[in-house]
This record gives sequence, C-alpha cells and structure tokens, in this order.
Amino acid sequence: MSLTKAEKFLNSFTDYEKTTGYSYSAAYYNLNRMEYLLSLVGNPHLKVPSVHITGTKGKGSTAHFIAAILRGAGLKTGLYTSPHILTFRERIKLNGKMISLKDLGKLIRKIASAVKILEKKTAYGAPTFFEVYTALAFLYFYEKKAEVVVLEVGMGGRLDATNVVRPLVSVITPISLDHIKELGKTLEKIAKEKSGIIKKGVPVVSAPQSRKVLAIIRQKAKAAGSGVYLEGKDFRHRVTRSCSKGVSFNLYGIGLVFKGLKSVMAGRHQALNASVALAASEIAIKTLLNKTNILERVVPAAISKVKLEGRIQIFSKQPLLILDAAHNTASAKVLFEALKSFKYEKLIMVIGMAVNKDIKGFLKVFAGQSEEMLYVKSSNYRSAEPEELLSCSGDNKGKLFDSVAEGLEYALRSSGKKDLICVTGSFYVLGDALRYLKKRRKA
Repeated sequence: MSLTKAEKFLNSFTDYEKTTGYSYSAAYYNLNRMEYLLSLVGNPHLKVPSVHITGTKGKGSTAHFIAAILRGAGLKTGLYTSPHILTFRERIKLNGKMISLKDLGKLIRKIASAVKILEKKTAYGAPTFFEVYTALAFLYFYEKKAEVVVLEVGMGGRLDATNVVRPLVSVITPISLDHIKELGKTLEKIAKEKSGIIKKGVPVVSAPQSRKVLAIIRQKAKAAGSGVYLEGKDFRHRVTRSCSKGVSFNLYGIGLVFKGLKSVMAGRHQALNASVALAASEIAIKTLLNKTNILERVVPAAISKVKLEGRIQIFSKQPLLILDAAHNTASAKVLFEALKSFKYEKLIMVIGMAVNKDIKGFLKVFAGQSEEMLYVKSSNYRSAEPEELLSCSGDNKGKLFDSVAEGLEYALRSSGKKDLICVTGSFYVLGDALRYLKKRRKA
C-alpha cells in the first residue's frame, strides 16, 4: 500500500486535530468504541506493558527521554506521540525508527476490516482518525514484539483514545491552560481531564504543579489507591549550565543520582523533562526487570542523544533561524526565556496559531520584545486568520501573510546575518515552514 493510499484511508475518518465545532465529550470521544475496535484485532493494548503520559508542556520531550532510557536498558521500545510535523509516520516509532510504509500498509488492511465490522454491527459509529491510528499503533507494537510502549495522550486524558491501557506508571507533565475550548477555561477543569489517566493501584509521577492542580491529582490518586511521586519533593533536578547549545544538569531520582548530564536541546525546561522521565523510567524498569541499577550505565547516553524537531530547533545560523512548537502561554514563556540564551541583533517572530488556543495570552509574552511580528496562517483548517492574531496582539505594526511560506520568505529577505528569526505557534506552522525551507534549500 502506497503512502497515498494510506493517507487516503486515514483521511477518510474525522480528524479533530483539523476541525472545529465539536465538544470534548463522550459523544465525540467514545472509549467504548475504542475498546470494541481493539477487541476486533485481539486487544493488543493489553498485551504490551506501557508508560502513559499526559500534561500540557513537555509531553513529547518527556516521552522521548523515557523511550531513550528504556531502549538503552535493552528493552525493545515503542513510542507513540502526536501530533506529527511532516508525516503521520512520525507518530509511531519502534527503537527510534518510524513505522515503514510496508508495515503501515499491512496494518491498515487489518484495521480496515475491523472498522467495517465496527460500523456495521454496533451503534458506536465510525471511529476517528486518532482512534484508528492509535489502534494501528497498538497492533504494530504487539506484532513487532515490543517489550514496552511509551504513550503520549493526544488531548486531555480521561477520554483520550490512549486511555484504554493499564500502564506501569502514569506520568503527568506540567499542566497549564491549553485546548481551553475543549477541556475548560480553568486549570482545575483541565487538571480533572488530565488526571483521568490515573488508574487503580498504578503509581503516578508528576512534574511540579500549581497548588490547585496538585490537589486534584492527589485526590484522584488517593481514590485510586495510587502513590504520587512529585518532582521537587520525591525526586528533583538542578541545572548547572544553560546556553544556546543545550543544558547541563544533575538528576536526583527516586533511587538513583546522576551528575553532569547534558541535553543538546536548549532550555532549562529540558532538565525538568529529563527528571520526570528518569523517575518514570525507574518505576517502569523496577517492574519489568526487578532492578534499577542497569540505568546507571545507560541514562547519561540516552539523555544526551534525544533531539526533537520543533523544540528550539536551529535550522540555520545566518540568520539564526529557530523553530519551536510552543502553542500556549506557558510554553511561550519557556520559549522566550530560552531565546535569551542566544545572541542576536534583531528578533523577528513568525507566528501562526489555531483558533482554539489562548491567542491573547500567547502573544502577550512577546509583546514589545520583538522588532518585527509577522502573523501567518498555516495550511491547517483550524488556523486562525492573521487579522485575528493582529487584533489579539494589540500590535499596530505587525505584518500579515496568507501563508507560512510568504511570512518566512519575507523574514529571510528582510533579516541580517546576525538576526534571529523564530517560527512558532503550532506544529502545523512548523510543518509548513519545514516543507518550505527544505524546498527552498534545494532550489
């Protein structure tokens, strides 16, 4: 099956990542439907141990850190993340490699048969793109004999298609305002949805949270009889150096200590992500191998090798061009702090966002900090109009562009060699940017 055929099949299902006008409720997100679909292919999600991750900031980086550590420990490790930047194959990886076109084709034929039965014999209706692709991932990891799978939720947690597993450990990264139209306009409402991944008797590893969010997590964990390991209390990190080339830090885990670690990804927040990842890995390894000392020799190398596209990614140096997937207020603040570690003469921001984001809060972070603000529209259906971004920013000098390519081209032509161009606001903006930049580089 060619990639075109695979795309055609997957795109035939409703994709809530690309649409609007739905609510985050059981009417749209139906775990009974997901469980029935999985039962038709042998319940693969129940046959491979997993680590389940939710939160708002740092889910992707934390997931990759955990996968790298578990793989370093000798375990055949699956990784399921979302969204993707260039191809949906990025979402499913085994030992660091994307699912092949050949395997994708085989699995789609199996899933297609199950979908037909689901639609014909039940009242659940057609599954969504995310449900189909998640089921496909579970089946892939099982058939490839993965020994552990690291799963990142798509959105929320309670109703997410990944929330059908009974994991070794539930991981919660920092929770902040995001997907407010779907999950709620308060941290408390969002925390209730995110903490929905907590399962009976399954330990919880959490990043530092606000007082109200932590209270909700603890309450949910107590009701489930699950212990909570909190960063800053039960394990912690200390940054020793942070610069444009990465961050150096020490980790004081649940039982292990590592000094002099380094991540090649810029930003102090990566040390926090690594800290949460280590604690989760300690618990998972203890359960799977009944020991944790194996991590003593694998963690430093595993942490140092993790590098993700779209996380303060340096694409070029003259001018300095940085791509980052920040898309809410909290991640915008993290990005802005990280940009301070770079040296430049003029800052040019190229920003595009989705309509369901806290646009005002995001843009407020960069207000008055950039010499030029370029507002663009991505190819995603949910992309906000550049005029809306300008209106929300209160910036009378911002420039508007109908596409990411147009805005980026203007930035490149108007910038000097010592300037910094930062492209941000959504994964879809980054996807458009990378496609354009790679095409431009070849020209």
